[in-house]
Amino acid sequence: MAKKALTQDTIIQLGKSISLGAYEAFFREASGKELFPDFHVWLNAQVGNAIKDTLDSYHEAAAPKNMAQKLSEERFNNISDSNKEFIVAFDKEIEGLGYDYGGGIGDGHAWGKYQIVYGKSGTKSRPCAVRIYIKDDGAVQLRLFLSNVDKHRQYIENSPAHIKNAFSFAGGDCKSCSTMCAPGKVYTIDGQEMQKCNHSTFYFGMPTIEKLPDYMKLLEQFYPIKKSKVIK
Repeated sequence: MAKKALTQDTIIQLGKSISLGAYEAFFREASGKELFPDFHVWLNAQVGNAIKDTLDSYHEAAAPKNMAQKLSEERFNNISDSNKEFIVAFDKEIEGLGYDYGGGIGDGHAWGKYQIVYGKSGTKSRPCAVRIYIKDDGAVQLRLFLSNVDKHRQYIENSPAHIKNAFSFAGGDCKSCSTMCAPGKVYTIDGQEMQKCNHSTFYFGMPTIEKLPDYMKLLEQFYPIKKSKVIK
């Protein structure tokens, strides 16, 4: 079957006779720039519209935005003001640790409607330190990606309950269901060994602006800012 050429009158349909790559190429050429991080999420929202009717929306979506501007998009209208306040404040704080969200808020897959992924700034691989999951109802969940927990045991054992509980919670035990991640996260809290499934660890439900300093102090333990070497 011959590939269908895109025109401005083409009605956007995904998974049909036109490949995702064809849409990517069309909008890349139309803008003269690389696609913005949220392109696939944006394109999915345009299904049923003619390409010519989406161009203004495309250029608006592609414009660089800070987090507050990003969350003002219509698709985030179900997020409460307090949750938006938390996300904006967290975004500003984590930049100080050398991590950013890359300008895009993508599909949440199995974890929610959307997710904000914080990767290491200025790196190609962008190793992830934090994800913020945005649920269908606008609820927000913070997840930290932490390793070598025992190294920070004393700090965690003396942390506020809303921090410590993310490490000492009941359930979520590793069942060695996959050789890819077994034995999960293994560490000790208050003398009790924990062996948690990688997918169950270090979630903070209903994060608030009041608890933000505690989240950041925890992150600083695991992701300390590396001081530049002074060349003498």
